[in-house]
Amino acid sequence: MVSVSKLQLLSKLSDGTVEDFKPTVSDEGEVAYPETEDLLAHQDGTSIEALDALAGRGFLHKEYTTKVYICPSCQADGLQYITACPFCEDTHTIRTSFFEHEQCGFTAQSEDFEIGDHTETQQCPDCEKEIDSSNITIMQKQLCKGCGESFDHPSHRLWCLDCFYLSEPEKATEQTLYEYELTEKGENWHEAQVGTRELLADEFASRGFDVTLDAALQNDEDGDELYKVHIHATDELLNQRIVADIHSAVDSEKIKHISTVGKLFHAQPLLLATDESISDDVLQIANQHGVTMLWVDQSGSIRRYESIDDEYRPAGNIIDRLSSAVGFTSTKGD
Repeated sequence: MVSVSKLQLLSKLSDGTVEDFKPTVSDEGEVAYPETEDLLAHQDGTSIEALDALAGRGFLHKEYTTKVYICPSCQADGLQYITACPFCEDTHTIRTSFFEHEQCGFTAQSEDFEIGDHTETQQCPDCEKEIDSSNITIMQKQLCKGCGESFDHPSHRLWCLDCFYLSEPEKATEQTLYEYELTEKGENWHEAQVGTRELLADEFASRGFDVTLDAALQNDEDGDELYKVHIHATDELLNQRIVADIHSAVDSEKIKHISTVGKLFHAQPLLLATDESISDDVLQIANQHGVTMLWVDQSGSIRRYESIDDEYRPAGNIIDRLSSAVGFTSTKGD
């Protein structure tokens, strides 16, 4: 399976809560996927990282929508296009009328020629010759209000609304944004994984445990930090607690995650692997972290997943405690 948060993203699409995940860009240039923000835990990364991870496994289809640019100074997204003076980089530039005296080539703003409404001719401020509309050329140019320089073409810049850094476009990081929708593969995979989760939850419930699916656990010492697990099962009478995750592909990070949650909340950590091809190396890592591995046989029974090598078997006291409290049969690798 995937993390609890990513599974919840797939569930939102599967049950029709949302049709797809669309990006929004605020007036300040901040990119967000509103339908995902409240679900993701810190270990899932950003919304884009989580959605791309699901798309990478073929569970989501991504459709191009637009691009944004990342500030090279503070890493904020959604830079705003702006023009600037090529001489001093001031962004206060305006497009205004300039007059050029054709005989001497003097060029200045129209008001510098002091052409009044009631004057048919006037002098050029540079050569002091009389001029009229027949010997001047009117043109549009950019004028910098910062340094006073005029120019034909401003510099193109991207402006960060967070730190106010002006960046050359080629120095900003381009980020492509997509819409994400559930694929048929994602739908089928989600259905199978949710079914396995419910199977394990039913096992706990049948043995008197109170079961919570997609549990978000909070440790008082960590403040607002939430730790999400696929299943949290408790038996207050026996003072027993279990945290369990279900994954199709198991690696050391998934083992360490459920082990950490188990230690923080004084719970027995379990990990159910839906892919039977679990190596002894993975089982050894699980054993080292006190995590009991489970699997589902063809009859739908949940069993402990043990290594053929006795050295890598979970410690006896863990097995004994689980056998009495949960009642899983142990045959895998025996």
